[in-house]
Amino acid sequence: MGFLRRLRLSRSDADGTTAADTMGLDAFGTEDAAGAPVADAAPGRFEQQSRIAIGVLAALVLLEAVPTGLWIRNRLRPSAVPTVAAASLPPAATIPLASCEPTPAAPAASTAAAPTTGLSKGAGAVPARSDAAVPPTAPVEKSMLAGSVAVAAPVPMQVFSRGKLVGTTEAESFMLPVGTQELEFVNQAVGYRARRTVNVQAGKTSALKLDAPTGTVHINAVPWAEVWMDGRRIGETPIGNLSASIGARELVFRHPDLGERKASVMVTLKEPTRISMDLRKK
Repeated sequence: MGFLRRLRLSRSDADGTTAADTMGLDAFGTEDAAGAPVADAAPGRFEQQSRIAIGVLAALVLLEAVPTGLWIRNRLRPSAVPTVAAASLPPAATIPLASCEPTPAAPAASTAAAPTTGLSKGAGAVPARSDAAVPPTAPVEKSMLAGSVAVAAPVPMQVFSRGKLVGTTEAESFMLPVGTQELEFVNQAVGYRARRTVNVQAGKTSALKLDAPTGTVHINAVPWAEVWMDGRRIGETPIGNLSASIGARELVFRHPDLGERKASVMVTLKEPTRISMDLRKK
C-alpha cells in the first residue's frame, strides 16, 4: 500500500512539474536552453516508475494465482476410492419376501455348486464359500508303523526300551516301533543284564538270539558218583570249577551199588553254584 501511495505522489509531482513548465513557457513566451532537458526528463522518469509498478503488480498477481490454482486442482481431482454405483444394487421394493426367509441346509454334495448371491460381478461380489466335506484319509494300518521281535534267550528275561518294559523273552514275539531300537535284557535271579540293538521293519519279525554266559559249578557226592549234566557225562565227583551256562541244569548222580539220584541246580553269575549229593540216603 505504501508503495502505491508513493507511486501516486510521484505521478502528482510529475503532473505539477509539467504544468509549471507549461505555465513558464506561456508566461515568458521563450524557452530556456537549460529548461528543455528538464521538460524531457520528467516523462522518462514517469515511464520508468510505471514499469516498476507494473512488474511488482504482476509478481503479486502470480504469488496469489499459484496457491489458488493448486487449491482448484485439488478440489477438481477425482477421489481415489472407488464407489459402488447405486444402479448395481437392486431397489428395496423389488426384493421378494421369500429371499428374507431362512433356507433349509443343503446336502454337503450340493453346497460346493451353490450359486453366488449378493452383488453382481461388476460390483465386486464376493464368491460364496464352499463347505464341501473333505474326504477322510484312509487309516494307516498298524503293521505299517511297527514290527515284531522274537528273542531266543537261555533264561526268561524282561525286555526294556529306554527304561520302559516292552515285553519278555517268554513270549513268542512282541511289537516295537519301526526303526533301530536299543533293547536291554534283564534277569535279576541269575544276575544277567545285556544290551542289544535290533532293526525293526514294518510288518516283519526280527529275530534276535542271546548267547548264554557261563557260571561256575562245584559238584560232590557221598561216597562218590558219576555225574551227568543235561544228558552229558561230565566226570566223577568231586568236580570243581565246572563252567556251565546260566539257568536251570539237570544233574544225574550214579553209583554202581547205591543207584541213581537226580537233582536240579540254578547256575548264576552272582556267585559259584555248589551242590552235594549223599547217595546213602534213601
